[in-house]
Amino acid sequence: MLLLLNQTGFLQGNLSDLTNQLPFFIAIITAVTIHEFSHARIATWFGDDLPRRAGRLTLNPLAHLDPMGSLLFLVAHFGWGKPVPINPAAMRNPNLGWALSSAAGPVSNFVSAAIAVGLVVSLGRPTEVFWHETVLQFIGISVALGTFNLIPIPPLDGFGFVFGLSPRPLKIALLPVQRYGSLILLALVFLPTFSRSFPPILQVVLRAGSSLFFDVLGVPLSAL
Repeated sequence: MLLLLNQTGFLQGNLSDLTNQLPFFIAIITAVTIHEFSHARIATWFGDDLPRRAGRLTLNPLAHLDPMGSLLFLVAHFGWGKPVPINPAAMRNPNLGWALSSAAGPVSNFVSAAIAVGLVVSLGRPTEVFWHETVLQFIGISVALGTFNLIPIPPLDGFGFVFGLSPRPLKIALLPVQRYGSLILLALVFLPTFSRSFPPILQVVLRAGSSLFFDVLGVPLSAL
């Protein structure tokens, strides 16, 4: 990990470089924590005690941060949190519980971003530039995180929602997709666009999600 940090130049930067990135780090840690806690909360409501036993029913960020995913947040501004373990078989309604606990993460990101937008609009921008930047980063990251996780490709939450609500024959048909979902997702994230006139698919999806979010709220991003 230290070698990777050194090769990327992160360890060679000065303290001011790290300070300038603090709004991003605070925002993404908060957004990931809310996302993962919401998974655990809804699964527990449906009777699954596994998230509680795994120590995930908490808003302590340390419980939800994945070591490698957090490292990538530092060096690449892209990473992941630690997935919440759930056991649909322990839920009172396994299919609905699986679907709603999957959807809880993205929904919580949209709701928390909407609350942040509402606070800025009603109370005004924070007077401190640092906190204003942190709030803007939190809104943008939350919307992007929610949109990305709604893509119906395993292991993302959108697939868990669809899979949970699917009848048994469709679940069986979707099992092969689970096997190759990670490869499909990697291709979606890292493969370049096939046409210079058309941006990468993931970029299109994230922009569409952000545009729809602010259109629904009726608040342009420039107003924040």
